[in-house]
Amino acid sequence: NLFINNFLQDISWLLNPICYYSTDMPIHKATRNIFFIRHGESESNVLENLAAGYNHDAPLTEKGRLQATYLGERFKREKINIDLLFTSRLSRAMETAKILLQASGNKSVPTKRSVKLNELQIPKWRGKERSKMMTPDVQASWGKNGKYYSPSDGESEYEMQRRFADYIDKEIIFNDDIRKIKKNLNIAVVVHGWALRCYFQSILEYDQSFIKKMAMDNTSISQFQYNNDGWKLIRINDSSHLESIDSKSRRYKWK
Repeated sequence: NLFINNFLQDISWLLNPICYYSTDMPIHKATRNIFFIRHGESESNVLENLAAGYNHDAPLTEKGRLQATYLGERFKREKINIDLLFTSRLSRAMETAKILLQASGNKSVPTKRSVKLNELQIPKWRGKERSKMMTPDVQASWGKNGKYYSPSDGESEYEMQRRFADYIDKEIIFNDDIRKIKKNLNIAVVVHGWALRCYFQSILEYDQSFIKKMAMDNTSISQFQYNNDGWKLIRINDSSHLESIDSKSRRYKWK
């Protein structure tokens, strides 16, 4: 029974000592500024008619590399020194992070990479037209079951949300070494759009329908602060550093 399975998933956090729903949140000595960043434009991103790109590990385009450079230059202008860096294991995120560090002048930044930060994957959708994969039956099932729906052979948004959140909890929020550092920290997490929309839903607790409604631009910055008061949203999907190379996009300038 799908309802029972979903209910059991929802209460499973009661048995999980490291979980983003926990009320026993750790005490940090100072504020953690966490910059969640989507990677630059990839070769798959330009194929908008596809449900998923042919190559799940698609590299950046030249435009994507330029976007990452502009991102780094913005960090440099805003004098944001990155203390810790996390990325997924996919090349578009790792390359974006590399360019970000180079362009911002950040050197020797401790870096961790993990598949737990990878984008949601639906292997059978790779290289297939979106219109053929998003059939009326799929749309109806997804609409009914929301983030618990697993399309084809892929993981659900809920499953991706949990692995992403568990990793952030383990490596940052509940990490004793980070928790005890007495100075403010700037932490960059360079990952993927769908993953970020799912994760933000878990910590901001907005309706899950907004997972699909929220825009997440390439190299956009979504900044949160974490301290003893918990999570605080500072800005979300901020890609204003791209105005000079995306001047025709309504995302940046309304006419």
